[in-house]
Amino acid sequence: MKKTIVLTFTLLLTVAFASIQTSLASQDGDMMMKKKADKPAKTAAAPKTDADIEKCIADKFATSKTITNGAAKVVNGEATLTGEAKSSGAKGGATNQAKACGAKKVANTMNAPKPATAKTGDKKVAP
Repeated sequence: MKKTIVLTFTLLLTVAFASIQTSLASQDGDMMMKKKADKPAKTAAAPKTDADIEKCIADKFATSKTITNGAAKVVNGEATLTGEAKSSGAKGGATNQAKACGAKKVANTMNAPKPATAKTGDKKVAP
């Protein structure tokens, strides 16, 4: 008799657990569907024109403290940068800014100071 009660009780617990799991899974599925439905559909951004890219780069150069006389000419999405950069890092940053504005390819002809080189007479040589 005890075995029958234990088996019945175990069976009832198993059924209850399975129904709870099924209920939770269907609620999660409904929530997932709602989350996907709430998001607006992504639309492809319209390709930028050469003039848009050129204006974006010019605006960035105008606010830059490390680029002077910066200008860009854009043809078919390819930007050519001119001007003076205060360092080679600033020159690289200008290239990154042009790409962020939508340039597909960047030719950076900006002038930047040459890195300082160590003089050979400054090194101490051990005897």
